[in-house]
Amino acid sequence: MRAVLARFLQISGRKKLASLCLFLLLGAVVQGVAFTFVVPITTGLLTPGAAAPWGWIAALAAVSLVYAVLHHRSVPLGNELGAELVTTLHRKVAEHTATLPNRTLGVGRSDRLAALDGTAVVVLMGLPAHVMRPVVAAVATPLTVIVISAFVNLQMALTLAAGLIVLALCSFLVVRLLSRSEEPDGSEWLRRSYEQRGAGRQGGFLPTATGEVLLWRAVELAACAAVGACGAAVSADGLSGTRGVALIVLSVLTYRPMMEAVLLTSTVMNAHEVMATIGRLLDIGDSGSQEVRPGADWPDSTDLVFDGVSVRVEGTTVLDTVSFEIPGGTTTALVGTPDGTRLLLGDLLTGDVAPTSGQVRIGGVDVTSLAPSVVERHIARVRPQDPRYTREEAGRLVASFPDRLTDRPGVQDGLDRLRAAVVVEDTASEPLTESRTEPLSSEDRWRLALLCALSGDPSLVVVDATAGTDPFEADPRLAELFTGLSRDRTCWFLTGIGGELPPCERLVEVSGSRATARIAVPS
Repeated sequence: MRAVLARFLQISGRKKLASLCLFLLLGAVVQGVAFTFVVPITTGLLTPGAAAPWGWIAALAAVSLVYAVLHHRSVPLGNELGAELVTTLHRKVAEHTATLPNRTLGVGRSDRLAALDGTAVVVLMGLPAHVMRPVVAAVATPLTVIVISAFVNLQMALTLAAGLIVLALCSFLVVRLLSRSEEPDGSEWLRRSYEQRGAGRQGGFLPTATGEVLLWRAVELAACAAVGACGAAVSADGLSGTRGVALIVLSVLTYRPMMEAVLLTSTVMNAHEVMATIGRLLDIGDSGSQEVRPGADWPDSTDLVFDGVSVRVEGTTVLDTVSFEIPGGTTTALVGTPDGTRLLLGDLLTGDVAPTSGQVRIGGVDVTSLAPSVVERHIARVRPQDPRYTREEAGRLVASFPDRLTDRPGVQDGLDRLRAAVVVEDTASEPLTESRTEPLSSEDRWRLALLCALSGDPSLVVVDATAGTDPFEADPRLAELFTGLSRDRTCWFLTGIGGELPPCERLVEVSGSRATARIAVPS
């Protein structure tokens, strides 16, 4: 928890936290001063025939006004600091996750990300806004009362201090009891629930909550005992009963801030668990150092190497020791059956699937060591059946396509045909809104998919044509556009049913769980 908070302070600075602590400390001291006024006020009101202590009442009102102003100024500071804490930590988690290599993004990390729900937000925002005030008051307010009492009655001050020490020890023991059992984080909890889903239900939340309430009541009884001891001590000195009652009231007020702090034990424990989850997501160790390094940078070349790659699923070998090398900047066609194995090779290349054994390397860099954001920026997948390829997407692409890429083969023709597909006349018989809901033709979806991939200027392209017939045989203009996309970059083409292969330099032939590469022979 300390390491995560230290990381937050490094990012956001300590100025706001120092301002909040100053306001809370001043408020706690002013509160302690106000509590000491209770003794003369109570004595004056309970003493028969005594004049009303209007002077002390006025002083109490003035101090209360000062406390109200400090409270009013500190509340927005606490809320703002809490919101900044939530925003900063969530942003750091997102940024750190985006830089991690694929091999570290397992189920456990996904479960911990899911655990940062609305409850976690409330817990984090409550730390500076609602937890710090009672904690500061639990220390500063009793000490202020004891210091002021020492100038009036040293014996009373020592008695208050002794009772405070006893209460602090009791509170410490209660906190230790409440926090001794460590709850599993979201990932571990989900794993246990999955593995023990057939087991009978065990104890619920009620016994735990009841135990916490009973412990808190024990602390309150300890406070009452301390107050009674304090009253007996001051009464034995020959003080009047009225003044003894006033001092007992002072004792109750003095110890109450510590009681409120003890009641926040569960909140602090929840905050500790949330911080621990964030620490695991940020891969921060107890020393504050980064335990998992960010993913590798994209390599300078796109030479592809499958080195003894095997994939096994529940004991079944899907891919068996596949090894081949393909130089960068070449177009490779993946042929053969089954289609699932060819699709699996594409998923291995993009890092969507991790091999059971072996390595897939791009430019000498293991694909699993690349961050998903790096893969997304440098590898494009062309799937015309993707539902995002609509008329609206075509209109956005035509309007924003980079001018520097329009001189490539087939690009200008593809843009013109997409522009013609999205231009709709606003007529009464065919309203604009109805026309734009019509799907694009198969050829236009291919144009849109190829142009979307080209607009990102990727280093490597995987074209998936396994869902239908070969589109390039039906429309030679698509073949020209594919040539413009694959020029000067590494391209994988997963062939469809029938048709001729596009111009390619390499072939990867798939047969069952095996795959071999060879140089393509021009037809």
